[in-house]
Amino acid sequence: MELHYDITKQDYIDFNLNYYTNNAVVQRSILTTRIASAVIVALGGTALMYWLKALSVVSVVGYLALAAVCFFGTPWYMKRKVVKNVERILQRANNKQLCGPKTLTLRENEFELAGENEDTTYQYEAVQRTASDAAHYYIFVDEFSAVIVPFSAFTDEGQKRDFYERITAHITDEALKC
Repeated sequence: MELHYDITKQDYIDFNLNYYTNNAVVQRSILTTRIASAVIVALGGTALMYWLKALSVVSVVGYLALAAVCFFGTPWYMKRKVVKNVERILQRANNKQLCGPKTLTLRENEFELAGENEDTTYQYEAVQRTASDAAHYYIFVDEFSAVIVPFSAFTDEGQKRDFYERITAHITDEALKC
């Protein structure tokens, strides 16, 4: 099976947002950041007002409101930073080949991804897990990187299903399949 498709900047953004949303370590880190920033603002602000001898109900309510903004605004801010960082990375000259036309060839024991300045062969056993969103398959070949395959690469649902079965054939844990 041979698939021809284009990878766009939006495909990379979608991949990183999918990773950001679905990775337990990332989500735990964001939760820790949310809690820590809210606690620091609430307690630090209250302590500051106490130290300045200006502690009042209004100042406590103000710092609690600011802590709530920190707690609830952190996920939005982090998501925005992910998008900005991906855009910045893709603008670098040495990363220009990440986007553009790709050819993914599935063979008997391996698959090959070819594109501009890129020709990488993977054994099916190298696939650690798969993920998907509304428009892509992500074929993880290590913890942080994946081959992005947009659904537009498939001519029909049968080809899409065949691709999925071949890619996931060597993944024994069903939880690691999308």
